[in-house]
Amino acid sequence: MYTDIFKNYEAFYNMVLSSTIMGNAPQPDLDRDQYEIINFIGKAYKLSAPLIKKCLQVIKSQLAEIALNSDRLAVYSERRYDEMLSETDVIADIKCDVLSKLENIYNNPDAGVNPGWFDYSHYKSYDSFVRFAKIESAGASGNVIATRQAGILKLLGIGSSKDIAYAIKRFTQCALWGDIPSIYYLAYAYKLNKDEKTSNIFTEVAYLCERYLKCGCTVLDDEVKKQFSEDATAYYVYISTIVQDVVYAYNKKNIDFSFVEAISSKTLTYYEIMNYINNYERKEWKNVTNSVEKPVKSLGFI
Repeated sequence: MYTDIFKNYEAFYNMVLSSTIMGNAPQPDLDRDQYEIINFIGKAYKLSAPLIKKCLQVIKSQLAEIALNSDRLAVYSERRYDEMLSETDVIADIKCDVLSKLENIYNNPDAGVNPGWFDYSHYKSYDSFVRFAKIESAGASGNVIATRQAGILKLLGIGSSKDIAYAIKRFTQCALWGDIPSIYYLAYAYKLNKDEKTSNIFTEVAYLCERYLKCGCTVLDDEVKKQFSEDATAYYVYISTIVQDVVYAYNKKNIDFSFVEAISSKTLTYYEIMNYINNYERKEWKNVTNSVEKPVKSLGFI
């Protein structure tokens, strides 16, 4: 019944997450915006139109009934050891996992994040402009989920004016932090922006990350490199090295925007970028964007 959805688990999970983070009460405006979000994610993952429609129906029908943290706990409490669980239970678990993810933000808010924004112990009111403002503010702390969601909303014009350049910046920040969904969204955003060349590069990067990033590989075999563009393999190395040598090594779950901005400078060579990544703890990369050695000018108020 759900085999085609399970084969595209990552896409479906992110549909559930990105639609649920918007709200949990049945409201026409919310339904409309969730449809747009789910459709966008399906297209970014290159799912067929019938499969996207099926995902939408599942999310907006049986999964809509699991809307509160108490619903999640009820789903688990009703199960018995000797019960044969079905595909329907697997689908339910995906929604429960999403609620657990949001509950984690509520229980462990980052600086500047109001935990009430992600409190799913009750039904939440919905206005797209208010929700966008809250999610964008949450992303300012470097929270990957909120940063990625802000990009989605800006790209679609939900709660704000459409701004593909803003969306691309947000997806890029997440991508460099090893967020694979954002790489798919980045590829699709470039496609919408009529930049097929860059879109194709990030489509390759997404594949490489799916195949090798999860295995902890930072070095690609020569045979693998021959199958992909030089730009894609180089970008993969950036991402995989940041994930291993910064995100995991220093437990940096939140995006270090200052670092990402520095290594994204077009003035740097490949080797300079890798040096800053490999020596993250030295903070030498700060001089790229905020030099203390050669200040451009003095500040008028000092």
